[in-house]
Amino acid sequence: MDKNSYGFEDLALIRKRERELLERGIKAELMLFRICLRCGERKLTFHFSIDKRMKGNRSNVCKDCRSKESLRYYYDNKDRISRQSQKYRDDHKENRRLYNAKYREDHTEFLKNLAKRWYERNKKRIKKRNLKYYHENREACQAVRELWREKNREEIKKYNREYRRARVLVK
Repeated sequence: MDKNSYGFEDLALIRKRERELLERGIKAELMLFRICLRCGERKLTFHFSIDKRMKGNRSNVCKDCRSKESLRYYYDNKDRISRQSQKYRDDHKENRRLYNAKYREDHTEFLKNLAKRWYERNKKRIKKRNLKYYHENREACQAVRELWREKNREEIKKYNREYRRARVLVK
């Protein structure tokens, strides 16, 4: 028997090889794309959560649909969820306090940087809020300022002396 261009002797082997190539193509497509069971859209695999129990190690429902589903569930069961959360907080108050204290201690620099970035992003809003508070509570703010001045009279004198010395040296 003559060998054909594929190097196979019989047609059954050629068909088997074609099926293998087709399966490999389908597997490659499965690795790149999936179809969501909720919305029916064909999306790239990174739009699906990792789930080792599923074929291709990805969930059958895309992240967008799962997010909508969980929001719908939350709003349908809001009272029950908030009661459970409150009960958990009440039952584990001491554990949460200790955990939060340890977290703040271990992540001091990170939290400082986070607060600094938040302040920079919200500077205008904070200043507007503080100005509004000052106008609504002007007498109390002035009383606090006077009290601070009385308590820190020596530091203020020291600061003013240093300031004047520096200004005289510059001139």
